[in-house]
Amino acid sequence: MTKKQKYVIALTAAIGLFPVALDLTIVNVAIIPISKALKADINTIQWISIAYILANAAMVTLAGYLGSRFGVKRFFSLGLAIFGLCSLLCALAPDVNWLIAFRALQGISGGILLPIGMAIALEPFSKEERSKAAALVFSPVLLAPVIGPIVGGLIIDNLNWQSIFYVNVPLALLGLIMAWRFLPRDKFEEEAQKSGFDYLGLLLSTGGIVAVVYAFKLVSQTDPDSKTTLNPQGSIYGWGYGLVWVLLGLGSLLLIAFAIKALRFSKDPVLDLRLFKSYEFVVSNLINWVSSTVSFGLLFLIPDFLQAVRLPNMSAVDTGLALVPMGLATVVGMILGSRLYPLIGARPLVLAGGALFTIGFWQLSNLTPTTSGSDLWFWLLLLGAGISVTSFTVQILALEKLNGEALNKGSSLVQSTKLIFGAVGSAVLVTLLYQQTTFHAGQLQAQYAQKLSSGTALDPGNPQVQALKQQLLAQATTSGMNDLFAILAFTSVSLMVIALALPRRKPLDKTAEVEERDHIIAA
Repeated sequence: MTKKQKYVIALTAAIGLFPVALDLTIVNVAIIPISKALKADINTIQWISIAYILANAAMVTLAGYLGSRFGVKRFFSLGLAIFGLCSLLCALAPDVNWLIAFRALQGISGGILLPIGMAIALEPFSKEERSKAAALVFSPVLLAPVIGPIVGGLIIDNLNWQSIFYVNVPLALLGLIMAWRFLPRDKFEEEAQKSGFDYLGLLLSTGGIVAVVYAFKLVSQTDPDSKTTLNPQGSIYGWGYGLVWVLLGLGSLLLIAFAIKALRFSKDPVLDLRLFKSYEFVVSNLINWVSSTVSFGLLFLIPDFLQAVRLPNMSAVDTGLALVPMGLATVVGMILGSRLYPLIGARPLVLAGGALFTIGFWQLSNLTPTTSGSDLWFWLLLLGAGISVTSFTVQILALEKLNGEALNKGSSLVQSTKLIFGAVGSAVLVTLLYQQTTFHAGQLQAQYAQKLSSGTALDPGNPQVQALKQQLLAQATTSGMNDLFAILAFTSVSLMVIALALPRRKPLDKTAEVEERDHIIAA
């Protein structure tokens, strides 16, 4: 296989993954227009995102296993076909219930594409070449969520909400054509058929991960019964909601049962937990879990601040434009990381990424209700580079020694555990933000009350009261976000401490490298 052919395969995987990553954020800016157009309440409209996430979590666990048994090329192509078809069906959905159903199917296809796409891109390359190949795949995957709000905002402002789904169709079709034309023939079907299908493992792992992810998502969802005249937005369910703990308990039991079965009784488990016997795999995944939590804090808090907290609120398009520096830094960091990783290894890169995280988050802990997007550009540049250098490096370290079926399963294991910790981070950060905002609002309430006469304060329709309430909420939420950014800065320091456990880079064995490349070419 020539070098050009290898990179065409990696590019094909990247094109297939791009619409999946784009869909993570492009839909968010259309939630309100969809809610109004389909006349859906907040409790129902939340399921447009929840259904996608849960279906994605269910399938990302199984994708590597199923790809090994039925062929990665045909499974990847199937995922693209379903994603494109379901995007079209989402645009044509006659009501919110059909839209939720099609979003769930879209999530299933996204769960197929994420781990399988990574395995396809890395498989043709030798260990020393994989960092450059991964940069080609990771760049659009990390850039797509950043440009999603820009594209989504422009589409919503000039067309309609259905168009955010139509845009996926030609992208999926292009990926499908390239997959059919350029991906090599499947090799793993016959080998996989030697062992029986792990139905019980499939049920235990899927049920456990979906239950756990849904539990953590439920923590941060709005309770429709909490909406009142004084609190029109409602309150989140929080950690005191009984169903959260029921789901966590059930999910944990299912995952424990799966782990026992996979480690002691199964020859071909859905997720190969034996990969955690590798020291490098364990440490790189630990860093990946912390990094995904920290990265979520950035991707969630900054857009929320600019669109809903800052005075005056910024539009989705302006918010997306404010995030462009972070997206560009993500790509630059990816390119630099791919060049430096074979030379210096993971430890210096993750230390550098953790330092960039720490500095950026600490500076963001000084927001005011009038901070503009341009005020954040330099710190977002640092954070964007930190995200790509850290996430890219540890995922390559985790997968670089794996090939064939092990690579498929390893990719699924990395993505599924990352998804769980992303959900944990989401729940913790949202509840902390709610808690800190309430705390600061209580402290500020007396200060703002002094600006109003007792008679005026009793009239919620008074413009002066409304303006002061808006200022109070903006100041309290900004202070809460500052607290969270400070916490994330300290978390980033812990990321650097864990990075010290990463192995040092060994000098490249040129003889082994040549033999490995000759083996790949011969294959």
